[in-house]
Amino acid sequence: MKALGMIEVYSFTTAVCVADLAAKTADVAVVAMDRNRPKSATAPAPLVMIVKIEGEVAAVRAAVDAGVEYAKNEGKYIISHVIANPGDMVELMGYKLDINKDKYNKKLPKSFIGVETPIKQYEAIGLLEIQGLVAAIAGLDDMLKAADVKVIHTEKRLGGRLVTFVIMGHVSAVKAAIEAGIKSATALGEKFGDAVIANPHAEVMKFFDTES
Repeated sequence: MKALGMIEVYSFTTAVCVADLAAKTADVAVVAMDRNRPKSATAPAPLVMIVKIEGEVAAVRAAVDAGVEYAKNEGKYIISHVIANPGDMVELMGYKLDINKDKYNKKLPKSFIGVETPIKQYEAIGLLEIQGLVAAIAGLDDMLKAADVKVIHTEKRLGGRLVTFVIMGHVSAVKAAIEAGIKSATALGEKFGDAVIANPHAEVMKFFDTES
């Protein structure tokens, strides 16, 4: 690992968007997404995520800068840092991965050390991050009824008090689904993130089981 870049943000949705933008900005690999709990109950979201990227120093710095700008614009930025030539133990910490393994991503490896990312085009993904399982499932039901999309990942945190669904499909379908999901889910719980990512980078898609 020539350089390790870390971007700490609030919410799973923000982390995925930051990772996608970083990978599109420079020739870097997204090696892990890790998580923590925020210190304050008044935080913008009850989940802290750390996006970790590796590559040449200049590329990592450019990717981190792009991710930081996005997170700041969303009001979800916490801190970032770039380590050139990290030591062996620091490098291993950089690869630490904490993403839920459920029916949608059981194939996810324990580590992306030495894993080649296949180049593949995806049209769009959508994310909806909601407080509470009831609200999230109600939103998911309307998303799947509103358009031709499929679920490729679920992220349940805080004992189900924070749930993110990730869907995939054509751009217009994903947009329609997310809009429908927001309407029903926010009637029952607080929304902490939503996004539609057109042409998501393969470095982000490797974290999701698109074949499920």
